[in-house]
Amino acid sequence: MKAFRILSLLIIATLILAACGPAPTPEVVEKIVKETVVVEKKVEVTKEVEKEVVVTATPVPMEAGADTGKIFILGPFRAEEETAFNNVIIVFEEQNPNIDVIYSGTAEFETLITVRVEAGDPPDIAAFPQPGAVAKLAREGRLVPLWDEALAVYDKQYTPAWKELSSVDGTPYGMFHRVNAKGWIWYNKPAFEKAGFKVPTTWDELTALTKEMKKTGIAPWCDGIGSGAATGWKGTDWIENLMLRTQPVEVYDKWVAHEIKFDSPEVRKAWEILDGIWMDPDAVYGGAQTIALTDFKEPPKWLFGDSPKCWLHMQGSFVTNFFPTDVQADLDNQVGVFMMPPIDESLPFTLEVGGDQYVVFKGKDRPEVRKFIEFLGTPNSAKPWAEQGGSLFPHVNQDLSWYPTELERAMAEAITKATAARFDGSDMMASELNLAFWKGVTDWVSGARTLDEVLADIDASMP
Repeated sequence: MKAFRILSLLIIATLILAACGPAPTPEVVEKIVKETVVVEKKVEVTKEVEKEVVVTATPVPMEAGADTGKIFILGPFRAEEETAFNNVIIVFEEQNPNIDVIYSGTAEFETLITVRVEAGDPPDIAAFPQPGAVAKLAREGRLVPLWDEALAVYDKQYTPAWKELSSVDGTPYGMFHRVNAKGWIWYNKPAFEKAGFKVPTTWDELTALTKEMKKTGIAPWCDGIGSGAATGWKGTDWIENLMLRTQPVEVYDKWVAHEIKFDSPEVRKAWEILDGIWMDPDAVYGGAQTIALTDFKEPPKWLFGDSPKCWLHMQGSFVTNFFPTDVQADLDNQVGVFMMPPIDESLPFTLEVGGDQYVVFKGKDRPEVRKFIEFLGTPNSAKPWAEQGGSLFPHVNQDLSWYPTELERAMAEAITKATAARFDGSDMMASELNLAFWKGVTDWVSGARTLDEVLADIDASMP
């Protein structure tokens, strides 16, 4: 899901004061950290593991080549995700009994990592879900570029798209592990098959299927873009996927950087294609106003039940969390999915993706740290998390039977076969442009502004 960029006001205020005044002392930063995050916790995994982690902002000098036998990792994983990642750590520790890996998860990851980096006390490794943050730290010289052995793992275990995505200005920095993809189109499998529908493989076939579904008295599509302060992001996913199916990746990259404006023929084309679905009152359940007013978690439920409200719903691989409970318990029999078909078939198959990148901070690339990064690039590191279900991995040599459902196996296979991939475009845009994009989608579908007005206003958001 998108990183909504919503931080604690208290912590933001603290960071702003620190940025505007002289550099804080280690004692002050330590007080900030200890008062704003939980710094002591116990981790329960499938074998008995109990580790206490105290985050301190007092720098401890360490030679890059010194082997301490311990690895400290900071990341955003908590609850079930933290348990899953600690199971990955167990596999590594069993292979390397002299190395102790200590993971600390926090809901305030973005803030805490900033505080610790500025205080001169970064962890050995951080797990970043935000590509923009990795790029910023790399350009500031805070990260270690991936070394030859790690690059060899990339070349063996991933398609080239992932090493490209891990690169900042041509240099790879992060090792991808858990990933997700967007652009999936979901349907009620028993109802779909009973109606005699076939999964489309081209955009023309999808258009024909939409027309056929209109005749059933059930809307072909359902959608909703409500998400509190982040309302509109669901609509940006549509535009981004349509851009990747109508334009080369080079155009997509320039659009994300605002080197190509929203009010351009290339970008306008994506909005006009979406207009053909969203603005057709016979194509979407409840019409455009329902899209504007409905929380994004609700439409997935409308595919199911005794009286389904729609046939199709476009959403990322995390959507299964929003299906009815009985459907979640029987995904393979109740749910079908296919990737949004190509529009310009001359373009390579390009996925819109997100994922966790593990990076090493400057001065922290000790032998045991390097070994853990290289381990994350191997299929064995994916196995315990994949077996738990609910997560996907990009390793080309992974065993798809590890995934508990056929649905997950199909999605994982699609990810490993992608010849090109790009990050969520709005997440990579400047914050002003991203917020204007969300608002523009919302105003357009609600009828508050015309497409011409929306595109002009989004462009005008950039200084």
